[in-house]
Amino acid sequence: MLQRWIMVWMLVWSGVIWADSMAEGVRAQINAHASDLSRDQLAGIWRTLQRLPTSRLLALGEDGQNNYYEQGWFELARAYRLDVPARRSAVLEQWRHDWFHHPAASLIPHLLQEQGAALALPERVARLGVLLPLSGPLAEQGQAVLEGIRTAQELDRRQGFELPELEVFNSADMRDPSLQITRLAQAHALDMLVGPMQLELSRRLDQPLPIPVLALNRSGDGGFNGYQLDLASDQELRQLVELMHGDGHRRLLLLAPAEERWVEPLVLWVQQQVQLRGMKLAGLLRYSSNPARLKQQLGQILGVRASQQRANAVRTLMADRHVFSPRRRQDLDAVVLIARPEQGRLLKPLLAFEQAEDMPVYASSHLYSGTPDAVLDRDLDGVRFCDMPWRLRQRQGLASSSVFFALGMDAGSVYRALPQMRAGVPGYFEGETGHLRLEGGRRLVRTLLCAQFNQGVPKPYAWSDGRRYP
Repeated sequence: MLQRWIMVWMLVWSGVIWADSMAEGVRAQINAHASDLSRDQLAGIWRTLQRLPTSRLLALGEDGQNNYYEQGWFELARAYRLDVPARRSAVLEQWRHDWFHHPAASLIPHLLQEQGAALALPERVARLGVLLPLSGPLAEQGQAVLEGIRTAQELDRRQGFELPELEVFNSADMRDPSLQITRLAQAHALDMLVGPMQLELSRRLDQPLPIPVLALNRSGDGGFNGYQLDLASDQELRQLVELMHGDGHRRLLLLAPAEERWVEPLVLWVQQQVQLRGMKLAGLLRYSSNPARLKQQLGQILGVRASQQRANAVRTLMADRHVFSPRRRQDLDAVVLIARPEQGRLLKPLLAFEQAEDMPVYASSHLYSGTPDAVLDRDLDGVRFCDMPWRLRQRQGLASSSVFFALGMDAGSVYRALPQMRAGVPGYFEGETGHLRLEGGRRLVRTLLCAQFNQGVPKPYAWSDGRRYP
């Protein structure tokens, strides 16, 4: 059985506080000192209320047996969580006007100040929203993510975890994600939402949301108070450059296809990471898709053509009949390759032909199709790359090699670990898109596995000093 919850820290989910006991616990906290509460006690009650599932919080506010102190707290928590973010300041001020004698009124300045901060995460998610493109141009990718989420949920169920009720929504025709997420949270009493995954929608999450959101792409800056899990290649290329640095390489040749827009940010990321590591990008070639032209380009940038021309000139002047082997330039010690599989299968042999057989080649994960093929990939032997565990490990009973399926697998489980991550508990979540950590704010950073083609098949790769990566 696939182990979804191998973590460095111990996640003891058997001790999860159930919603009913949490509700009784918060009542006890509220009534312990009534109006005579310290700042720490006030903050403790607020944290407990924020961890309650939305449905339970709504039910508490409608309980006709609440006393003055209880009702005030429940109405404040409900208003803060469910109202439109743009109106939250006005809502909080209205609550303070209506409950000006209530002890929680002293929290209002703090709540007004922290609106842009990441929301507290519930310890138990009873209703989980999933917002994906299920029709239109990205329907195939959206369906793969949804399949991955449901597969992760089934695996968690087999291991005894309590599962949230899934509410699935189509984001294909969405125009204002912040407003519509707020409406969905209110209408369906959601505790958390996963999505959206479209870049143009994720970037528009630019204001505070009433529930925690795990966006599946790079999210907007500013007021977004959620988290993000994305497949952007900057994390992969950072680790690839780190791997080259660990192997002792300092002067690099970068090869990237010409006239293909998808490689532009990758080229910039490589340049930035090389500079940050104190290495040097000694050459950049935007190569042609035409084999004859590509061969000529490689010969020029590697200095082989110039070497041949010098030899021809010497031979002409001195009538030298000795056999001469052209040499490549000696100021390069490694190649960084951005290429699709078919491009890489042509480039690697051409590098050897152009006297660069001794230079190690490090490639972006685009080079690997995701399916081992010893025949097609035999010319890639020696190439090193970093990729997500899902594509490098054989998965029994789970045939999909889609990166979006892997994204869904992680999104369908990692939300459980976010409270520990946000609390700074050391360790990582061993996911299918990588080893996940919450570093530097709200983005889940993916640490990948690295491999080297050996007889046409990717094998785990270790640094030159024997350390495995990661």
